[in-house]
Amino acid sequence: MKTLKFLFFLLPFILIVSCNFNLKQTSKSEIVTLTTTDTNSDSLYYVIAKTSNNSEERKKAVSKISFEPYLSDIAKTDSDAEVRKLAISKITFEPSLMEIAKTDKDVQIRKLAISKITFEPSLIEIAKTDSDLEVRKLAISKITFEPSLIEIAKTDKDVEIRKLAVIKITFEPALIEIAKNEKDEEVREIAIKKLKM
Repeated sequence: MKTLKFLFFLLPFILIVSCNFNLKQTSKSEIVTLTTTDTNSDSLYYVIAKTSNNSEERKKAVSKISFEPYLSDIAKTDSDAEVRKLAISKITFEPSLMEIAKTDKDVQIRKLAISKITFEPSLIEIAKTDSDLEVRKLAISKITFEPSLIEIAKTDKDVEIRKLAVIKITFEPALIEIAKNEKDEEVREIAIKKLKM
């Protein structure tokens, strides 16, 4: 009889606990389903963006994608510059942007990627190595680290690049050195004017 009473009291407790467990399991399942559905839609749009022959269709698909690895792949591989630009405009992961800025053959694509980069060592590398003058100018315009600007102002082969670097320098001893040693008259004048100011 005592065993029966004990089971009678234990049974409601077991039922309450098991119901609570089932409710928790159900809510987790819904979350997983929702997340999976979001990823599936990205995957579907990614397949369209990778396989469609129509660039407008690819652009529409890219506009719906939020998963950055997909966007990065499209930005690096699509044959249409406008599709690549759209993908780049949605990327925030700087290593991907840096890779695009270093490898894409289209100057406008590289400039778009650089416009989104904030990591100065990447900008400095581009400013020193890119083959296009306008791309290098854009990178320099975003650099604030004066030792790098001073190095570029003293060593770069291109006069336009040296000018832009000198314009951004505020450290007077460096400006004095540039004013004394620079071969190009215009660059020297910029350094001297900054000293006068």
